[in-house]
Amino acid sequence: MASVDTVIFDMDGVLTRYDRPRRLEVLAEGTGVAPAEIERRIFASGFDDRADEGDYTAEEYLAEFSRRVGAPVSLELWLDARRAGMSTNLEVLDLARAVGERATIAMLTNNGPVLREHLAEVAPAIAETFGERALFSCQFGTGKASRAVFELALASLGSEAERSLFIDDSAEYVANARAAGLRVHLFRGEPALLAELAVLRLI
Repeated sequence: MASVDTVIFDMDGVLTRYDRPRRLEVLAEGTGVAPAEIERRIFASGFDDRADEGDYTAEEYLAEFSRRVGAPVSLELWLDARRAGMSTNLEVLDLARAVGERATIAMLTNNGPVLREHLAEVAPAIAETFGERALFSCQFGTGKASRAVFELALASLGSEAERSLFIDDSAEYVANARAAGLRVHLFRGEPALLAELAVLRLI
């Protein structure tokens, strides 16, 4: 069995703890629109998913975001809300940095162009750790609901599926990565991840 030389981490739910209710609260405070309405108009509508799949530029996305909310949403407000709704999981980030001493590390997240362009402002430690290997679904035109995104991400990294490990908290995305030929780990906490990385001699 080939050894692992590339490890790909999910962001929300793995490298960070994501709190969408708090994100919605900040957006509501800045727009005067109720959190439940923002959820319905932005997230439940499928609009944000389409942005994650590359259907909008950052400017188009913010304009449409404002139109759908029914109130101006500036870049600063959007970033403030995103930042408020996530906190870096320092234990996992430390594991990623340790793995980076022995293998190529990357991040692959279902997210759109605004976060991609402003990751360093929202999650500076993550941006610094992964650099150009912080990969976003929007740059590939498809998300982790499709195995194609894993093939495209591997091609961009110059990595081979059978020598790559993908870590995500979504069983669906882990299954799709497995179908694309990657080794996988369904994230349920730092202890199990640490144990798996140790078995693979990555830490």
